Amino acid sequence: MSAQRDYYKVLGVSETASQDEIKQAYRRLAKQHHPDSQGGNKAAEEKFKMISEAYSVLGDAEKRQKYDMMRRHGFSSDGFNFGGNSRRGEPGQNPFGGGFSGNLHDIFSNLFGDSPEDNPFSGGGFDDRFTRTQRQKVARGADMESTITVPFEMAVNGGETVIKTGSGKRIKIKIPEGAEDGKKIRLRGQGAPSPNSGEPGDLYLTIKVAAHAEFERRGFDIYSNVYINIAEAVLGTEVFANTVSGKKVKLKIPPGTSSGKVFRLPNMGIKAEGKEGNHYVRIEIDVPPNLSMGQKREFKSWAKKLGLI
Repeated sequence: MSAQRDYYKVLGVSETASQDEIKQAYRRLAKQHHPDSQGGNKAAEEKFKMISEAYSVLGDAEKRQKYDMMRRHGFSSDGFNFGGNSRRGEPGQNPFGGGFSGNLHDIFSNLFGDSPEDNPFSGGGFDDRFTRTQRQKVARGADMESTITVPFEMAVNGGETVIKTGSGKRIKIKIPEGAEDGKKIRLRGQGAPSPNSGEPGDLYLTIKVAAHAEFERRGFDIYSNVYINIAEAVLGTEVFANTVSGKKVKLKIPPGTSSGKVFRLPNMGIKAEGKEGNHYVRIEIDVPPNLSMGQKREFKSWAKKLGLI
């Protein structure tokens, strides 16, 4: 994640866009560029990841505020300034959350300037006391925080992804099966290096699960829609429902099925922590939008015969 990337341009919205406008833009782009609809197109997959990353920041009001601040000040976060709570008493800790290389004087100099009038941490012997304390003991590297966005399928089924550590090294990590949005992973020793040969800090990863064009997760259960036409609803039919495991399940739709009817697929939801959720399929009836006058007359006659009107 980088403050240098213009997430507003990625989603095609203005900097003054409302949260609802950002959400609508994301849904439209996610559906358009979802890998499932692109036949394995690598460019589309990268585009989808970029869209998901942009929404993980702009879709969260607090993260959006931090991102806007970083753009104004010209910071380059590389993913480490969108974290949560700072940890008191650790050298090199960013007061806005996430790791920061350097001491407290460096941090506030970047934000307020070097003059004593502008920087509340300049002068008064603070620098001398801080330097003496650093010399007295070997300091541990600062802990760092980062948010990674993973595809919906990877969060459900588990998988591996590559991240950048506090030292700049790229490592492969495992995403556990059934990982929920907001899950935190601690990577010991992968935070900021020590300023004086001490132990490196830890890296805390927060998982952001990308939205899916078809599936919605609620706890251990999955929800999706299947669409049929009016004739199929009246006469009955058979349809196939996609599941998160990749398996297609045949559903027998009985005659007279109403829009909104829900079918339960037992144990076809999230599998994690020794539990198995269900998959709930909701039937939606598609109404033909553009009927000719002749078709409308025939439909009206048919409806009268059935006593519908």
